[in-house]
Amino acid sequence: MKLNRSITIAALSVVAAGLLLTRAFAAGSPKADVQRGAGIVANGTGYGVVACARCHAFDGAADGSGAFPKLSGIPAYYLAKQLRDFATGERSDAIMSAIARKMKPEDIADVSEYYSGIRATPTPPPVAEPDLLALGTRLATLGDQKKEVQACESCHGPGGRGEAPAIPPLAGQYAHYVAFQMRMWREGYRKNDANQQMANIAKRLSPEDIQAVGLYFERLSPTDPAKKSR
Repeated sequence: MKLNRSITIAALSVVAAGLLLTRAFAAGSPKADVQRGAGIVANGTGYGVVACARCHAFDGAADGSGAFPKLSGIPAYYLAKQLRDFATGERSDAIMSAIARKMKPEDIADVSEYYSGIRATPTPPPVAEPDLLALGTRLATLGDQKKEVQACESCHGPGGRGEAPAIPPLAGQYAHYVAFQMRMWREGYRKNDANQQMANIAKRLSPEDIQAVGLYFERLSPTDPAKKSR
């Protein structure tokens, strides 16, 4: 299936915008201290930043519920941007916004660098209905021309590997978390992406589509995106 030219150009513009933002932020970013980041993840700080491991686990695998995202292996740039967005109000969350506002720039850099460099123990995905999984596979790898939705992997990379540093990997992420964020984009509660690309896509997807895409990506291995969990 071939998507129309406008959708393809939109996908390329997201990648280009991310690269420009990377250069802009890199100039003023503090040098990361991974060991200090590990300490904050494990114990928090003495000025109100709670231990990240309480929700995301020390290895970044979170608690298995899907309420909190896996953070292991996500580019430090992307993680740091999300924390800055929580701190400034560009992105809002009842828990993360309060934490991020207490974080110093070096805290953000150190924690982001720590999580970007570790690999969590894989978690087995739940059973999925075959037709729903097939729908998610089509949307993620081919898109839907009638809905003018590009393939998710056109931005998030083959096998959900992401396009570092600005576009996160989705391989192995909890289906529940992926679907929840898609709903947040669709309803306008999340707005912190370039050109509102994610919001535009999410608004064209049905609840079933969103659930299906999450199930597809949860089954991909973060270390070998071509290998799917059974």
